[in-house]
Amino acid sequence: MTARGEEGGGLGRVAFGAVGGAMADVVPRLVTYPLETLKSRSIVTPVLNKQLSKNKDPAQLPKPRLAWRETLSRTYQTLGLWRGFFPGVHVALLGTIPGSAAYFFGYEVGKMATAGHSPAVQGAVSGVAAQLIANVFHTPIDNVKERAQVQESVVRAGGQKRVYSTSELVRRVAREEGLGAFMRGYWRGNLLWMPWSVLYVSGYEHLKRSTAEGVWTPFEDSEDSRTLRLGACSAASSAAACVLTHPIDVLKTRMQALPAGLVPGNGLGLATEVRRLLRAEGVSGLFAGLPFRVAQLSPATVMTWMIYEKLAERFAG
Repeated sequence: MTARGEEGGGLGRVAFGAVGGAMADVVPRLVTYPLETLKSRSIVTPVLNKQLSKNKDPAQLPKPRLAWRETLSRTYQTLGLWRGFFPGVHVALLGTIPGSAAYFFGYEVGKMATAGHSPAVQGAVSGVAAQLIANVFHTPIDNVKERAQVQESVVRAGGQKRVYSTSELVRRVAREEGLGAFMRGYWRGNLLWMPWSVLYVSGYEHLKRSTAEGVWTPFEDSEDSRTLRLGACSAASSAAACVLTHPIDVLKTRMQALPAGLVPGNGLGLATEVRRLLRAEGVSGLFAGLPFRVAQLSPATVMTWMIYEKLAERFAG
């Protein structure tokens, strides 16, 4: 298989990156959204338990680390399918289209600029370029989506009176916290997703080139084998990037999902928050919700990139 980017790209390839990226990300995001919701709730639950236990009987508070089956069952029985697993999904999908278009646009620009360089250089430049552009679109969407996803947990813990509709939520945040609240976590988003993109894209491009040379499978002429290789490369790279970057995702999610007054150390700097988190929850607190994140992001990434590669072969030449 010829690696994309070795060909040098061009303006047509960059334009395809924007259109193809948007098309490739919608379905995977929708399919894996329930796990994304459970990840966000798992990340904020320790904070809610600690900050708001005085308002509720501790037995009524959500548990931070339930078994998968119990978590899924309890969520469905308590909230149902839509409220339990898809709160804010329309906002997320709305932001997916411009965000993904911007991401893959930056990805192709980076590859075009580094044509002929090593996979590591291509991955680093492409990942940074992709994320710098995409995060401008993703940040306000993430703030609204995260708030919507954890509202039920906040209400049960006594942090707000009721669950608001999306439009009510947006108006409430704008009125009480200002418009700047919708860009909260922008720099943390870059601090999270730029390393993730570099780790993922570098690993993906390296594994893709290596396996194309026959290292992973002898069936080089098989279309099924080639598809399987792409999926395996994507899943492995995504899972590794998730583990290495998850602590910053915990801090970003808590900043965006919870009202500012509920985030320990909020406004005092990232280092202060890390120290407080470690004292309160230990190292495991930095990895709250990690299983859900890996289970959500790895298959979503596989689907997105396999769709993208297929579209690229068909339409980008």
